[in-house]
Amino acid sequence: MRGLAIAAVLFLCGVAGAQDSLESRRDAKLASEFLRKAPWMTDYDKAREESKKSNKPILAYFSRSYSP
Repeated sequence: MRGLAIAAVLFLCGVAGAQDSLESRRDAKLASEFLRKAPWMTDYDKAREESKKSNKPILAYFSRSYSP
């Protein structure tokens, strides 16, 4: 039982460390040169609102490089 508790603690520490890594990877991707060449929106609701106003479609870019 003690070994299971130790394994759980080590797993949780790894998950917390991975989250920091995922957030830093996300921030690095958002700072990429190709994303700065256009006025990208990261808020879907605001993008839908703007799309309706301008009568233009939404271009969505999805990536799993920072998702758990």
